[in-house]
Amino acid sequence: MAIISKISLIEQPKQHVLSIRTVIHFNNYPKMAEQAFREIMDYADRNDLLLSGGPFVCYHNTDLENLDVEMGFSVAKPSPGNGAIIGYTIPVQKGVSGIFLGAYEDTDPLMIEIMQWIVEHGFEQQGKIYNYYLNDDQRDSGELLTQIIVTIK
Repeated sequence: MAIISKISLIEQPKQHVLSIRTVIHFNNYPKMAEQAFREIMDYADRNDLLLSGGPFVCYHNTDLENLDVEMGFSVAKPSPGNGAIIGYTIPVQKGVSGIFLGAYEDTDPLMIEIMQWIVEHGFEQQGKIYNYYLNDDQRDSGELLTQIIVTIK
């Protein structure tokens, strides 16, 4: 639908996270994301952990055949995880951010604008692309909010 924020330079604070990282074919992404988010929420419930934000996805590459993707949630305090669920801390990092209103699969225009902004302002992409899902997917796709953050050097 629309880019609803100004593209801007931000500094992400340190975040404690629980996540599952895997390599998949992009066609398997929806099923894998749903499964990973459910496993992490179940783990948090069993261990009396409260999530401190909505789900996120970190793309470690852009190879759709072998997509290195991490799916997780922020938590208020460090947690070790268990099995495929890894607990760690994302350090403070700079990024370029924007917010998109609309279906998840329609966010490409925002990604293109962010990449152009990075080049125009003399920065270099560091490699990680984060999608933070700011509201739940139980609503109409036209009401979904996604914040995209591309980390930079």
